[in-house]
Amino acid sequence: MSDKTIKVEHFKNLVAVAAADGFLDENEMDFLTEKAEEIGISKEDVDTIISQKDKLQFMVPMNMVDREDQLADIVYMSMIDGEIHDNEYQLCLNIAERLGLTKSDLDEAVDLTKRLWEK
Repeated sequence: MSDKTIKVEHFKNLVAVAAADGFLDENEMDFLTEKAEEIGISKEDVDTIISQKDKLQFMVPMNMVDREDQLADIVYMSMIDGEIHDNEYQLCLNIAERLGLTKSDLDEAVDLTKRLWEK
């Protein structure tokens, strides 16, 4: 799988998680826009992916670094309003397990995100 394909799959996963509650709010859209720019996805590709948000299937990355990066981004997006609600935590836990990661890995990502925001 090419590096670009991996980045697009990562972005699609983020959109799928962001849209899990049925809509994308302004904070989620801002984060997705920043992430797309960071990983080099064009505005046209972003618009196409977002327009298909209800049809996206979560894809598990092949290597552990990509899995951990995705979990970190998913936790960040879940906490974008300043906290992680029970349903968001359960969704993150479900995704962590699908990524082959543990509850402990998820809790570590949540704690790290909280510490980063406190600075």
